[in-house]
Amino acid sequence: MGRSCDKLKQFIKQTFIIVLAFVLLYEIIAIKNIIKNILLFANANNLLFGLTISDINDFYLVLREFALICMVVCLVSILLIKFYLFVRNHFNKPNFSELNSFENSLYKYIEDKPNGKGYLVTGEWGSGKTYIVTKFLNKYYNFSSKPIYRISCFGLDSRELILNEIKNQIETNDDSFLNWIQYIPIIGKPFFSLLKNTYSLKSIPQGAIFIFDDFERITSLGVNSTKKEIYNKSRSISRSSGYRKATRIREFEDIDSEFTKIADTFKNYSNEKELIEITNNTQKYNIATGLINELIENYNTKVIILCNSDILGYDYVDKVFRGKLDCITYNKSSDDNSIESVFNESFKNQVYKMSNVEEQVARCKDQILSDFKKIWSSIGNSNLRQAKSIVQAFLDTVNIISSKIKLNDQYLMSLFYSIAVVRILRDENHLENLEKFSIGGNLGFYLKFYKKNDLYQSLSKSLHFSELRWTGISIAGFWVLNTEKPNNVNLLVKHFYDYDYYDLELALFRGDVQLFINEETKILIEHIVYLLDNIREYEDEGLNNQVDKVKVKVTNSIEDLLNDGQDIDAPMEEKVCNFLYNINSLPGSIHLIQKGLFEALYDYSKLENITNEQSSFIFEQYNEFVQTYKTTEEFPT
Repeated sequence: MGRSCDKLKQFIKQTFIIVLAFVLLYEIIAIKNIIKNILLFANANNLLFGLTISDINDFYLVLREFALICMVVCLVSILLIKFYLFVRNHFNKPNFSELNSFENSLYKYIEDKPNGKGYLVTGEWGSGKTYIVTKFLNKYYNFSSKPIYRISCFGLDSRELILNEIKNQIETNDDSFLNWIQYIPIIGKPFFSLLKNTYSLKSIPQGAIFIFDDFERITSLGVNSTKKEIYNKSRSISRSSGYRKATRIREFEDIDSEFTKIADTFKNYSNEKELIEITNNTQKYNIATGLINELIENYNTKVIILCNSDILGYDYVDKVFRGKLDCITYNKSSDDNSIESVFNESFKNQVYKMSNVEEQVARCKDQILSDFKKIWSSIGNSNLRQAKSIVQAFLDTVNIISSKIKLNDQYLMSLFYSIAVVRILRDENHLENLEKFSIGGNLGFYLKFYKKNDLYQSLSKSLHFSELRWTGISIAGFWVLNTEKPNNVNLLVKHFYDYDYYDLELALFRGDVQLFINEETKILIEHIVYLLDNIREYEDEGLNNQVDKVKVKVTNSIEDLLNDGQDIDAPMEEKVCNFLYNINSLPGSIHLIQKGLFEALYDYSKLENITNEQSSFIFEQYNEFVQTYKTTEEFPT
């Protein structure tokens, strides 16, 4: 409503100035004479279309009467709007019992008499610092006459730049009568540029509120600087025992001394450069804080500073904002609203190739957001940049692949969490084995199988966790890992939907072993290892009985297991070697059925000895087992 009043005031102001100019048009002698001469010339040349000068004069006087009435209406309207805003502002005062701690402290700070303090709102990127301040001011100062100036500190690294921005804000929000002149048609702008004030800090009206947003972005690096060693050469040089003469030793000592000098030079250069960089950045922030202190102390303004203390440095925040500026401080931590804001802003700023994709993502977005918020809050993660990256990667990936495939809610949900897995594991430097996850496979199954335990526990809070599927590192990772986007999206998505083992993995993930035991069910070696790793979680028939069932299943499935992913025409020894090597690279409890596996493998392949050049302990184990097994067959006890 406050903004609507501002627009209405602006329209009335422009109307009033135009009407006033029309009324005064005939009162200025110079203009009056010019118009009179123009009319006389037009009348002499029959250009008035049958009208006389007297007719035009009478018509102007009638219009002038209406203009005067319009001016009165405008003035009354402006007064009524001001009265309305005054009344609304009076009744818009907050009920202190309903205010939270932040709102209560900020309201008291603004309303109290100038006390030489600033108000500092800190918090990490995306936590909602700007949002809560804007929401508060819109709620309680939407009808206030207090001018509010918002200064974005991005790149304002000198006093001159900050002052210019302050002057621009004052000029933009100036509501003085002189500022109205610019609305006079034709001559308004030039006339205003000649008469307008030279704005300065002295132009700041009483009761002004300044908001310095993104204070840490005055420079790109902040105050803190990570110390790096450019050169670190050992101070001693290895000496060969063959050179024991004094002259040789002195030569090495001279070389060692030169290396030491070079190392010290690099270190000194690095330290000096780092010191200069920190000093320059600190100086820029000090200039800004000095100007803020001037606004507070000399001009009795209220200043709200929004900054990311992680970038600016907690020590600087404490020494300058709390020490020198004596700021009241509120730390805004991230919460569910922060995550929701990240989602909504990213979605709103995305331009989609096709409207139907936008509608589908919009429908699925609420479901993903509701689910992801539970995960985020339960694990206590406050890294909103990570969340922003996941959301943006998801939206961009959908936009890129949507023209090539048909999407549904299941794929969108799986894609989002597949991207989340890649981003989180990348940040933890724990990306190994992701390329081994089967496209279309159960995501929880493979996270648990490859021991991504922390991430598994986090994502297990999802209501859809058991139904999530892996979309493949090519699709889920190209945005996050900055790799080339896949050219075979159609094929990758086809693999996703055609994956043969999803039902089995879902059953195993849910603790149901019956589908695995079924004679018609095809299995992979990963399913065997997963079952053995989690065998105590399944139906209570005793460990030995469960292991025996797995052995029987392996024996019956050995041909499919051996040929999976291999050339059907490859030599048997090559197949066995690849199979055993693959088993050896898997995590888990394959040792529980190792003998049974070797027996089934030997009975099927009849391979008595592996002579592969690539030595592996599991090959030796297989060879030893076969020799023992053959002896037992020849000489049964």
